[in-house]
Amino acid sequence: MSAIKQFEALPKLLKQFFYRYPPHVKYSEKSVSTHALDANPFIANKHPVTLRYHDPVYSKRRMSALFKLAHRYGVNDLLPPIPDKLFFEEKYNQKKFMKGVLLPKGHKHELTKAARVEKMNKALENADNVIAAVKGKKFAKRLEKKQSKQVSWF
Repeated sequence: MSAIKQFEALPKLLKQFFYRYPPHVKYSEKSVSTHALDANPFIANKHPVTLRYHDPVYSKRRMSALFKLAHRYGVNDLLPPIPDKLFFEEKYNQKKFMKGVLLPKGHKHELTKAARVEKMNKALENADNVIAAVKGKKFAKRLEKKQSKQVSWF
């Protein structure tokens, strides 16, 4: 298959890109003048008169879409140099997960549940003593009578 037929088989987006930025030109890997012939469309370039940086012609989203499409058709080597080529496997091999994703902390009510249950159990055990302290000796005597009267049928 000739190069022209292969080029015609490319999707419209890639064809338009290669018409505008032919692959035979060696594009710069760093910022140059906006009027330079080797100005990279994926990098912000400096205007020679105003000395201000112009945004890249292709945003990161459009650049990644172009790169992925070129990768699918096997022509990603013809694209100008890309600053960060983390679009495919490399992205997932080098990815650092957030601490909370690997070891989730949980909600506050989940973290404090054991302490709350323990506190409630202690309070239930000491409930009679606390009530007796508040109500007085009369209640304490009644409690003692009640506990001593417990008769089992067995």
